[in-house]
Amino acid sequence: MDENVSLESQSLLRENTEKNDSGKSGLIEALTRKKEFVYVEDSGLKRILRFHDLVFLGLGSMLGMGVYIMAGDLATKVGPAMILSFLFAGVACTLAALCYAEFASRTPGTGSAYAYCYITVGEFVAFILGWNLCLEFVIGTACLVRGMSAYIDSMFGGSISNWEKKHFGMHIKFLSEYLDFLSFIIIIIFSGIVSIGVRESTMITTIFVIINMITIITLIIIGLIYANINNWSLSGSLSTQAGKGGFMPFGFSSVMEGAATCFYAYTGFDTIATTGGEAKNPQKTVPLALIASISLAILVYGSISATLTLMWPYFDENLSKGSPYPYVLGKWGLGSMRLVITFGALAAVSGCILSSVFGMARIVYSIAEDGLLFRPLSVINRITKTPVNATIASGLLTGFWSVFFNTEQLIDMTSIGTLMAYTMVAICVLLLRYEDEDMETAASLKKKQEYNFSLKKIFNKPISNKEPNELTSTIVKYATYVVILVSTLFGLIFAFEINKLMALEPIIITSAAILTIVMIISLSVIARQPVSKAELKFKVKPIPYLPALSLFINIYLMLKLNLKTWIRFGIWLIFGKLSIALICVYM
Repeated sequence: MDENVSLESQSLLRENTEKNDSGKSGLIEALTRKKEFVYVEDSGLKRILRFHDLVFLGLGSMLGMGVYIMAGDLATKVGPAMILSFLFAGVACTLAALCYAEFASRTPGTGSAYAYCYITVGEFVAFILGWNLCLEFVIGTACLVRGMSAYIDSMFGGSISNWEKKHFGMHIKFLSEYLDFLSFIIIIIFSGIVSIGVRESTMITTIFVIINMITIITLIIIGLIYANINNWSLSGSLSTQAGKGGFMPFGFSSVMEGAATCFYAYTGFDTIATTGGEAKNPQKTVPLALIASISLAILVYGSISATLTLMWPYFDENLSKGSPYPYVLGKWGLGSMRLVITFGALAAVSGCILSSVFGMARIVYSIAEDGLLFRPLSVINRITKTPVNATIASGLLTGFWSVFFNTEQLIDMTSIGTLMAYTMVAICVLLLRYEDEDMETAASLKKKQEYNFSLKKIFNKPISNKEPNELTSTIVKYATYVVILVSTLFGLIFAFEINKLMALEPIIITSAAILTIVMIISLSVIARQPVSKAELKFKVKPIPYLPALSLFINIYLMLKLNLKTWIRFGIWLIFGKLSIALICVYM
């Protein structure tokens, strides 16, 4: 039997493509076409992953570059207050993880946020989100590969990079200094490992994570032994790179900019959400693994960021040169530990790459299975039961990015893709919790209420609607749009610190007060509507406030990213739209 036909018959998702009575399809209907989730035990993938496998997969994705590379760079830009950056980003990611957990409980299939959005919002927005997830995984993995290349190069005294600079140097401002072919070789090797099989790749990931955790615990112990609390109150006059000195030398704005970048460190948790087709009892294990893994990651990053800045002055520029811990340990006369830390870092980054390639392949496979990417990418290998084509293709694309771009550029690109995905998931939770599962059936359509948007209807007072219907869900939809708009305007006010312009201060204060009132009214309207009675293993509480808070934080942090990142992001979206147009023409 043809593999493509077999996969289509076993698909976790089926399209709800009912036309209207006149038979017209229309552009709007095509763009907003949704999919209905159907859970099947045998999806064509091996359903063998248990709770601890998922937790290790999440930790493997999160505890890598953030610990061994990003911490040093962030210390020079934020100072000791980078602990607040990591904690704030962790809290924001926890809110997003809770939203992911509800969707994983509701629709435990392959595809993560892309599938969630397809079910809730529609095809066009789902593709945009899926393309953003590809951005997150592809560029995030490229950053990991680039970091691993730097660590291997440091073990050989920089001879590899010197050779590449000599023969393949580039002098283009927005690209890397040289073509890093070592990173391309690394990603091809790891793509091959993931293609072998789910059990094999997750077992190797678990081994790397255990080695990594032992190394991290060792670093924290060393940091506590050599900690100097005075490093959190250094004078800004000690260096031109020290800012104002103290715990927060570059101000609160730098802490929030650091938090926006720190999202890269936590991006791995949504890898767990891609395993719905391979996890045992996914409606229970996936939500629990999401919460457990991100909680552990927050604890680790908080401890690491504190001990690093306590061990050594934050303004030392050498901390941002790729290998902060070997440098600091060498300064403390612990040269014998440098090899151990380097080995642990390689294990950590290896685990991250394996987890990221695993999740990346599942996203590409899920999108291709729906026909929004080339169909051959949805083929599952009969022997390994893995999407080999999707794994190799995404690995090659990752290799391209790692060869041409440096780590800092890649981190910012990953952050914006991740934040966009988190924002869409929060929106989807709001919309789906206030919808009736049977609302689109023929029987329900006959009971459709007229759109009489009186105040009593909007606030559902007296409470006449105890179950969701088309009217209440429409009210929630428009109220959610208002929440998105208000969150964006609030984000602009806080992100760009408009209140510093004294001439505009009265206008800003008045605008903020009006926005606050509008936000309160919108959330009150949503809260008054009846929620879905669907039985789920996990539900976000309190609703609608937690998803709304997650939405605001994500938008705010996106606005804190620099203009170049937004330009690259726009180019990526245009490239995605051209790709889907090409697929529509030739498929």
